[in-house]
Amino acid sequence: MRKSELAKIFGAFLLTGSVLAGCSSASDEPKEEKSAEESKENSNEDQKEEAALTSETQVKAYSDMKAELEKMKEDQEVDWDKVNEIYTSDLQSHVNEVDGEFSQAIEAAISGGQSGDLDKNVARQIIDKVTQSYFYQMQKGLQGQAAEDLKADKGEDAAKKMDEVKYLAENVFIPTAEKRDSYYELSGESSMVENIKNGLSLQEEAIANSNAEDFSVYKQVTDKSIYQSYYMASNSYGEKISKAVEEGNTEELAIMQAEGYGFLQAIKGSLSGGDEAAAAELNDIFSLENDPATIDAEKVNSLYTKAITGKVKGYHEKVTESLDKGEVASAKEQAMEGNMFSKMLEVNIKNKLGEEKSKELFDHSQKWFEAVSSEKGDEAKQHSEAILDILNQL
Repeated sequence: MRKSELAKIFGAFLLTGSVLAGCSSASDEPKEEKSAEESKENSNEDQKEEAALTSETQVKAYSDMKAELEKMKEDQEVDWDKVNEIYTSDLQSHVNEVDGEFSQAIEAAISGGQSGDLDKNVARQIIDKVTQSYFYQMQKGLQGQAAEDLKADKGEDAAKKMDEVKYLAENVFIPTAEKRDSYYELSGESSMVENIKNGLSLQEEAIANSNAEDFSVYKQVTDKSIYQSYYMASNSYGEKISKAVEEGNTEELAIMQAEGYGFLQAIKGSLSGGDEAAAAELNDIFSLENDPATIDAEKVNSLYTKAITGKVKGYHEKVTESLDKGEVASAKEQAMEGNMFSKMLEVNIKNKLGEEKSKELFDHSQKWFEAVSSEKGDEAKQHSEAILDILNQL
């Protein structure tokens, strides 16, 4: 990886600018966070079948469901039978292949919205956000398969799968990331939208150059930027709920709680790999069984920070193990994953530790990756310790 590219990816640490406290996201694949393990998961038969599915068809089904459900915004009658028919005919089997819990949540929301047992707007948000969580997992499967194709010198197959990923990004992930960029006032190199686009561009370049190693590194930029948008989305609803309670505006608390819950599902399993107890508590907090008026923004942010910091520590350990085994390609991918998780905490780092600490973290992150790439174990260890020391101050 060229140094200029690395600097662009992590340049956000060097930017000043107005940012709000906190971060947020959504649910992530319950089987996600396993850099090298990730490719193994993505090579199983179910995920190979998923790659053959057409993203356009599934996104259209999602859009059609959403359009019908959003009639309620104009106080129009929603045809719940139509919503159910679209889901069962065009999405249900595919969602079940990836995560049966996602499908159960969507089915329950459709049923509850139709019967009136669940507030219709709460049902709408669960259907919308949990379907987005499914698309995130679909994206991960496609990414893993594209990486395997490239390793097998099947560049055309890899390019086709990336076309699917790009379609999902343009129609699902980027619109979600745009809202979070706006809420947290992130722009330029701090923008999640720009980082998603940058990652996709670098991946396409790697495919054009038949460079499987670079592709595996760059896909972490794309994937973890999407991940960050879901995390920051979920976290933002903790902030919005706390503010609404403080101001006495409690009418839409359950709706916002459902949105925070839905986004969390995409990354919940991954977060468990960083801190299982924190991930479980976040799920309980956003669960509809919990009183939304009790949701505390600082608690939500603290739990997310704890779990994401745990993810970073895990990747630093994996990098050391990979270097000890002489597995440099895996170490580079894991180092990029670790750095992208560190980058997710940029807002918190600037707000709590200040601009200079964020610059310091960026510098060590870049030098850590370079040392790992050059197989300089002792130097990598020094930068790793400095990174973790800063994160432990959060």
